[in-house]
Amino acid sequence: MKKRTRVGASAITAICIICALGLCSSARAQTQSTTPGPDATQKGGPVAQHASGTFDVKVVPQGEADKAEGSTLARMSLDKQYHGDLDATAKGEGLTAGTDVKGSAGYVAIERVTGKLNGRSGSYVLQHTGTMTRGALQLSITVVPDSGTGQLVGLAGKLGIIVESGKHSYAFDYTLPATP
Repeated sequence: MKKRTRVGASAITAICIICALGLCSSARAQTQSTTPGPDATQKGGPVAQHASGTFDVKVVPQGEADKAEGSTLARMSLDKQYHGDLDATAKGEGLTAGTDVKGSAGYVAIERVTGKLNGRSGSYVLQHTGTMTRGALQLSITVVPDSGTGQLVGLAGKLGIIVESGKHSYAFDYTLPATP
């Protein structure tokens, strides 16, 4: 039987920051570039683009963490404000798993982003998958296929997270049809 215990605020904060941001120190998340297909030069075909800027994030634990031998599971809500080429708000939910081994953890999250991406309005969903093995990071944040609305219909891409000196920023490589 799993034992449910209340984990201190500092432990939850550490788990959320490590897992939700996928970072154990200042680092740039590795992402795969999204390249346009062969029809990119055709009218209305996807066009490779880039967006960058900063973001603020509020991570709030939801309920009690579930601690058992070797791991701690937690659920959190995410509220973000993106600035720069992406002027948007986002709401999401995440699940984390921290282990007793320092620097080893995992998380998954889904967030809906609503606003303007390089001047085009709409919304889309990002899927996060992050794993750390003794501090070695593997992070993937991908646009959920066909989740784009408004002028962002057809959006595809990968978002990278950068944390330097405690400040959060993003690098978003994406494709969109040439005409909204």
